[in-house]
Amino acid sequence: MKLNIPVTVITLLLLYACGSSKVLDGNSQFQQNYCAPAPLFQKTVATTPPGNTDSLMRVHPDMPVDVIMSANATGTLSLITEIKRLEKDTSLRSLIQRASIRSTIQQRLLLAVTEISGLAAEMDCEGERADQLGRYLDNLNSNRNTKLTVGSIIVAAITTVATIAFKDDRTQNVAAITGGVISSGMALMTVKPAGRKIRLSLHRNVLRDIWAQADTSDIYSPGLWYMLSDQHFSTSGTVSLVQSISGRWKKYDLDEKVSKGDEEKYFGNGGVYTADDLHTRAAMLNELQSTIRSLNQNLQSLMQYINSQVYLLPKN
Repeated sequence: MKLNIPVTVITLLLLYACGSSKVLDGNSQFQQNYCAPAPLFQKTVATTPPGNTDSLMRVHPDMPVDVIMSANATGTLSLITEIKRLEKDTSLRSLIQRASIRSTIQQRLLLAVTEISGLAAEMDCEGERADQLGRYLDNLNSNRNTKLTVGSIIVAAITTVATIAFKDDRTQNVAAITGGVISSGMALMTVKPAGRKIRLSLHRNVLRDIWAQADTSDIYSPGLWYMLSDQHFSTSGTVSLVQSISGRWKKYDLDEKVSKGDEEKYFGNGGVYTADDLHTRAAMLNELQSTIRSLNQNLQSLMQYINSQVYLLPKN
């Protein structure tokens, strides 16, 4: 009976220190929709750029390739061609037409810029949210490890006292072995803890179409998806931005190992995440955000071309 007392105390301390590795429900405990944007505009023929790049370059040999691609993506290529055709006409009707075309060009470029800014803001929000939840789990797991460490020290102390208190050699050996096993187990759990996890549902996952390298996207507009999917917008000119991003994710963020569960968790509808999983998702969102923002450079080159070559005074 006396032997059961220290063993019982040690067991209770172990249960207290270990706590529970239950999965938290992030969908009910956290605001899962605060990063979701307003509904995007509907796809139309005017906002869907033609995909035959080679034929476009043949039709517009006087324009730089990057300008052709950006103008095609923003739906301004035909407008630029038309306004250049009218530049020699000094009639009032031509002036009115050029003014109308300029207004349409400005509207479409503004739409492209605001869309890039909006998506970048959404990714920034999602990345901060994932990091915040990851830090939340880190803190819970850190507190758990502290309890395990303290519990391990207490178990070791009780074991020492128990081996001294009992006079019987057999009882001393059982107490020492029991305490040693429990103390070692608790110490081992601080090295490789199970930790808390959280369940999240991702109804709008901005990483999904990038990973799948789909032909079309329900999240990105046709113009933006064209810029991400055509190799002419990448620095190398040999692979698209979508291929480059997904390749970096696989190599650097996922260590070349992507299971079906990982695909669903990172690129599907969500799942159960550890703190490390959330930090990985945040890193991928930040990488994608940087790529999306870099497309502003293409639009800037297009605007500079339009200002220098298109918005000219009519020639008399």
